Amino acid sequence: MGVIRGSLFVIVSVLLLIFLLAGNLFLTVNISLNYENIKPKLVEEVRSLAIEDFNLKKKVNEDYPKMQTTCETNSEYVFSQNSEVFVIPCEVIAQGSEPVLEYSINSLIEEYYYKEYDCDFLDCFKEGEPPFFIISKTAQDYCKSKFFLALIISLILIALMFLLIENRTNLPIVVGTLLVISSLPFIKLNWLFSIFAEKSFLGFFSILVNRSYKVFLISAILGVILVGIGIAMKFFRIGFKISEIFSKFSKNKDEKISIKPAKKKSK
Repeated sequence: MGVIRGSLFVIVSVLLLIFLLAGNLFLTVNISLNYENIKPKLVEEVRSLAIEDFNLKKKVNEDYPKMQTTCETNSEYVFSQNSEVFVIPCEVIAQGSEPVLEYSINSLIEEYYYKEYDCDFLDCFKEGEPPFFIISKTAQDYCKSKFFLALIISLILIALMFLLIENRTNLPIVVGTLLVISSLPFIKLNWLFSIFAEKSFLGFFSILVNRSYKVFLISAILGVILVGIGIAMKFFRIGFKISEIFSKFSKNKDEKISIKPAKKKSK
């Protein structure tokens, strides 16, 4: 029975490590895909796309006189380029052609990030939606849901480990150690993907993990805390046993003192 129980504990521990790694990965992508976090990188990518592929700068410079004329009687100017529609407020147009270009790029960024996709996350890859799909709000929401799923499964596995482990004070140490191990790949994950940052498509993947070190810290610190709790529980248990020994010793000593020798009968 002990061998079977031990084998099941090992299997559950391995499964927990796998789901902790998966959870850390989904958490990394979820945090990395925060809009404020990825906006600087999106500006760089979209600016290159807008200027080189869309010829947006050329379009803005050509249409700028027309924009000024239109703003004499209207509050905004609307134009399209490469199937993208741009709505520019006249307040921006009054500032010059360069602010118009910046406003157009920012509107593209928001459109790409908040765009609602009709396909499921995995199906979007099959339909050729990347690269901008992988750095969208849809991708972030998908990773957030998968992180919580991995978290729930991890908690269930920890509950199973609690039932299987013989010495339950060891459980925080085991879980904490697995957390620390699962955090280690994320120390240099951002650096690894940054190698590909110069390559157009692969550069998008570096955005997905640019908060990996933060996840490493969260997971590692939580793991160290759990190990510390486990060690403290062990010391508390040892201290409690020592206290019990001294208590029994003191009790036995008091009982011996309280026993008086019987008086001899006089003849």
